[in-house]
Amino acid sequence: MKIIKLIFCTIFLSSLIGCVSNQARTPRIDNIPMYGQPEIVRPDFMEKGDNEFINKVANEFGDRKKASTLWWQQGDKFVNEGNLDYAMRRYNQSWLLNPENYQPYWGFGRVMLQQRKYNESIKNFEKAKSLIDDDYQKVALLSDFGSVLSHAAVNSTEVNTKNELYRKAESNFLESTNLDQKYGKVWLQWAYSLYQQGNYNESKEKLSKAKSLGESYPKLEELLKSK
Repeated sequence: MKIIKLIFCTIFLSSLIGCVSNQARTPRIDNIPMYGQPEIVRPDFMEKGDNEFINKVANEFGDRKKASTLWWQQGDKFVNEGNLDYAMRRYNQSWLLNPENYQPYWGFGRVMLQQRKYNESIKNFEKAKSLIDDDYQKVALLSDFGSVLSHAAVNSTEVNTKNELYRKAESNFLESTNLDQKYGKVWLQWAYSLYQQGNYNESKEKLSKAKSLGESYPKLEELLKSK
């Protein structure tokens, strides 16, 4: 109940900040990773609000690190619902609570991917990867990072850049499977990446592995039937 109550409070506070921003005719920056810092200087009244938020959460939970993870989870919930604005606000609050937490950077990367901002997505995934200290979560992070790199490769028009992005994607997929062979999603993402590269036989092998672990991708199966 405390968590739900506090989350509703922060949503309400966020709406107030948005109103103040509009009145002051300043751009909304709570939908930008880390509020655009350090490039965008945080106004004094927003810094004050940030500190009040951090102190309130610290008093409520007694642990900023734990609270950072809770806000990240809320961000993921909004991403899965397709509400990228609210997701980014929760990820930013997660980052405020613990800038050394890998999770908000993972969240930033997910949102940037949805917005087709591939370079920014990659930058945030690299940061998340450099900070993560949990091998269980790292399996999924590496899998998602590989997928991001593959998407960036598809949308690159420069051959050398495309090849390098696919090479990095392969490296992350391999690292993920080395940590856990039974994480089905990575085999699925890897299969799609290989299909994009025209490696159809390898794609079929990875897709078969994913299916054996309970994952499915009917669209990819259909595409591979004629290959």
